[in-house]
Amino acid sequence: MATKSGVDSAQLVLAVGKESVLTQRVIATVLAAARKVDPNTVRQDIAANHEDASVELTQALSPSLFGELTVVVISGIDGATDALAELLISSISQIPENVRILATHPGGVKGKKLLDTLRKGGALEATCAELKGADLQSALVAEFKRHGRKATSEAIQQLQTSVGSGLGDLMAAVSQLCADVEENLIDGEAVSRYYEGVSDVMGWQISDDMWNAKPVEVLEKLRWALESDSSSAIPLLIAISNGLRGLIKYASAPAGMSEGELAGLVGVPPWRLKFFRTQKQKWNPEQLAMAARLLTLADRASKGTVYEIGVPGGLSLEHAQSRYQIEKALMAIRPPVQK
Repeated sequence: MATKSGVDSAQLVLAVGKESVLTQRVIATVLAAARKVDPNTVRQDIAANHEDASVELTQALSPSLFGELTVVVISGIDGATDALAELLISSISQIPENVRILATHPGGVKGKKLLDTLRKGGALEATCAELKGADLQSALVAEFKRHGRKATSEAIQQLQTSVGSGLGDLMAAVSQLCADVEENLIDGEAVSRYYEGVSDVMGWQISDDMWNAKPVEVLEKLRWALESDSSSAIPLLIAISNGLRGLIKYASAPAGMSEGELAGLVGVPPWRLKFFRTQKQKWNPEQLAMAARLLTLADRASKGTVYEIGVPGGLSLEHAQSRYQIEKALMAIRPPVQK
């Protein structure tokens, strides 16, 4: 994430890009800096496309009875109402001392006029674009460093192979590795060992079996993994979800892309494309959409709850019930019958 100096103390900050993980980090940085100045800092969220957005911002810019610092987070200024856009522009040079504004924009041409005007008005900008290739690897190195650890290039590659290209999943994996791996220098073997677990079943193996439409193998490996390590459900489901995400990206890719372009789009090494090519033939879009919904249910079950109409937060599950619900959801993921 590239940021201009002082982004944590500026009165007007722009978080530009589609990567929500980076956007949330910018918001957290601004809030943390504000709370160092005033522990009673208040956060106010405004949806830029809401019809009352300009009214809400006007109120936030008004003098506060208690004078506490307020961080106003305006999300999606690419869809800002005309009234909000005008108010933002007119307020650039006269933001009250007790107010800090952070506006998010996904990038692209929509709302670019407002974005450029705010830039010219002196807003500080944090780039939150999706990371790929060398930029993604550099971000992971920095994330290990943030946790006070170091990782080899092989560890970074193995982590991407095990977890996928989703920055949020990768950041969570780095945090978990730093908490669980004792060695100060985390290498490829340590990452591989961690994701194999005591069951010697890696998540990507179950994922491949799932998307190759081999339910028996999925069930066998899943039960073996859970029997060996009851905490392995979450990383296994992450791997299966990453496999689905890659398959959907591959299946929806524009025709005529080169192998290198396609690998970059999907977020995998070029040699992995052959697996997606085979898997794509087994599924249709409707089944993949259903699979995504079922994986959501399995993920919830892995965390100990299940949906129940009329019960806020769902029902709590015992360990055996959780395993049953995970198996039930995964076994319901089936490709269409081949005629």
